[in-house]
Amino acid sequence: MRKILLFGFILIFFLSCTKQKGVYEISGKVTDFNGAPIDSARIKLMNEKFETVYDTLSDKKGNYSMKVKEGNYYCLYAIKSRDYRVSKLEYWNWNVPIHQNMTINPQYDKMEIYGINVFEPQVSPQETYMIYFRPMSLYKSLQMVSEQKIEKKAFKEAKRTEELLNKSEKLINISPDSIAPDELKIEINGIKAKIVGINKITEYARGFLMYGYCVQVLKPEQNDKSRLEYDLISIMLNSIATGEIGKGEAFVKR
Repeated sequence: MRKILLFGFILIFFLSCTKQKGVYEISGKVTDFNGAPIDSARIKLMNEKFETVYDTLSDKKGNYSMKVKEGNYYCLYAIKSRDYRVSKLEYWNWNVPIHQNMTINPQYDKMEIYGINVFEPQVSPQETYMIYFRPMSLYKSLQMVSEQKIEKKAFKEAKRTEELLNKSEKLINISPDSIAPDELKIEINGIKAKIVGINKITEYARGFLMYGYCVQVLKPEQNDKSRLEYDLISIMLNSIATGEIGKGEAFVKR
């Protein structure tokens, strides 16, 4: 009988330890680009279907934290719900690898940096990254809403902007008309990368065309390169044309 009880206690202890293994914390601070904290921002961690797996809210100081299971997640985003499509657009971080405790500090304003994809050109040495992203301007979005006589409430609540558009209008033009190198700051693991090319691209999605940009950068020298499994790509755009600023990030496996 004692052996059975002892085995039961060992089994319970083992299952308890197993359950906690591989659980990590994502934490950080949500701010604007002046460093002011944003309270009540919702931070979501999502899967490839854009289903929310974990979520939380920032506190009065902009701080947040959440415990999540180890794994690779499709994206993390942050926005204060009442500001979305009214005075601000979202922050996105893509391909989030949770294999240790991680700090992610979202920043957002009126320019959204969406859909970041990163790859290495097939040419040696692999000294550059090609970075694709779609910048979306709140100013140009509201201008489009006005021109098409769309109610602002409907625009704010719509899951997808194209659902509200005149079907004869195939181009959703809400990106800056151009981006110069001095408007763009790209960092790799916190180190500024040199921009060697910027190309505007037309992207097809769900029956509509949108503009994106493909930027090629030189990888900066990093002393701790051998210890890093992923590179964190940070993009900050300060558009002269629209007077808006935005930030987006993505992880890419080496």
